[in-house]
Amino acid sequence: MDFSKIDQLPIALQKVASCKNFSKGQILFQRNEPSQVIYAVKTGRIRLLNYTKSGQTISHYTIHAGELCAEIALFLDAYACSAIAEEPTQVLVFPKQIFLNALRQDPDFAMAFMTRLSYRIHKTKIMVELRSIRSAPERVLHYLWLNVPPEQNTVVLKQPLKNIAADLSISSEALSRALSQLQRKGAIAREKRRVILLESA
Repeated sequence: MDFSKIDQLPIALQKVASCKNFSKGQILFQRNEPSQVIYAVKTGRIRLLNYTKSGQTISHYTIHAGELCAEIALFLDAYACSAIAEEPTQVLVFPKQIFLNALRQDPDFAMAFMTRLSYRIHKTKIMVELRSIRSAPERVLHYLWLNVPPEQNTVVLKQPLKNIAADLSISSEALSRALSQLQRKGAIAREKRRVILLESA
């Protein structure tokens, strides 16, 4: 289910949904703020993150169009992380309690929500796996193979490199060096935003 398509949602949510725009860099919510609403991304991208006491950014993952943002907040009194728009972003806003009621009352909607949540858990597991690889070139190569379409050998990098670097928990400079090393080794070829994988996974 595309949670940003208002006509695909239960009637109760269609009646209360509102639309809100965020500019690049604008904060949707911060960690420990009361979680009163849930967001679905219509256009743009949102990054979930936290900060250490020293101010270092800890990146979680990016929310894309059609996805819910920080759905775990449905079951918590406060947001567990912060959210920032990575580009001009438009979202649907739902009151938290009405969203919960819709899940209780509409089995098909609840199933779609659980499917999305299962996908999120799987994606998080993959990111943990990636970040456990010590070598930056190996981490990047594994990321590329995970994102290549079936029966193909080309990945189109749809996100800015700095966002991919954040997902991989490395610096933008380390990502650029890793891509250059992989290219010199003959593991990949690059054509602007396209990366061609030349080795078997």
